[in-house]
Amino acid sequence: MTITRVAAVTALTFAAFFGAGLVDGIASADPAPGRLGPYAALAACEREGNAGIENGEWADYECEGAPGAWTIVAR
Repeated sequence: MTITRVAAVTALTFAAFFGAGLVDGIASADPAPGRLGPYAALAACEREGNAGIENGEWADYECEGAPGAWTIVAR
């Protein structure tokens, strides 16, 4: 009976790690276009860029543009 339980736990653990890999790929899909800008202030662009990193939307970013038209360039 314990071997069956160990096998079940092992199978569930494998499925969880395999599923997490699939979810990670989905989470790193391209961000929504409206989220990339334009932003009126550089501080707002940087705040949204940092939020995108925390949410796993992109690994790094640059805010490019000029006052009134800052956009996030995800990398």
